[in-house]
Amino acid sequence: MKELKWLIFDVDGVLIDVSESYDLATKFTVEYFLKELGREKEIDVEIIRKLRRKGAFGDDFKVSEALIGFALNGNVEEFVECFPEGEGIKWVRKRFGTIVEPDEIERIFNTFYLGEYYKERAFDFDGLWKKEKPIVKRELLERASEKFKLAVITGRNRLELKLAEELIGFHFESAVTRELYIKPDPKALWHLVRGENGVYIGDTINDSLLVENYKKEYGENFEFMMIGRDVKDVNKAIEELLGKRM
Repeated sequence: MKELKWLIFDVDGVLIDVSESYDLATKFTVEYFLKELGREKEIDVEIIRKLRRKGAFGDDFKVSEALIGFALNGNVEEFVECFPEGEGIKWVRKRFGTIVEPDEIERIFNTFYLGEYYKERAFDFDGLWKKEKPIVKRELLERASEKFKLAVITGRNRLELKLAEELIGFHFESAVTRELYIKPDPKALWHLVRGENGVYIGDTINDSLLVENYKKEYGENFEFMMIGRDVKDVNKAIEELLGKRM
């Protein structure tokens, strides 16, 4: 196996605790549109997390769209339970059509998440990004940067990544945000590593699909560590990888 040169991270749920930001922004967005469409229903955040882990959605705008479709066409919990692992918004649209325009979902979601940072906000709201908390320890990232090339591949845009970096207190010189590529597009990984080996640390099926797609597309090896399955958390993952380079 080639020497590991890269440590690449997903951000949400890996570096940052988003349980009171993205999770709630998704919940509020879905409930907002259900109310607009005459079907008021409370959405459990655990259902959101389960769908995100199973699906290949790329961002929470599409997770929100899927949940709106589920809620309008039956039992949300049953749809999520039966949702095929690795499928995404194409599967949902093929089954239910496009119920709400994606641009409108993005506008309402960003209103909840970014608040005053979002110029096109639909109404005034104190952005939920302020509720985020760091998971990763900055000192571990600093130690890792002495031995590996560090980067992130995230569904966040550049502004949202900047907010995360300020919270962590660490800047990633290399990053792929959704302006460039949407996971699990393997070009997101190739854009950074160009065939060099490393580890991508994520927490969803979509993250594992990114690595699998990269290996199939480019014929290059790359490792994957899933938080909650292969390792307890990102700090433990970094510690283990640093130990192997000692």
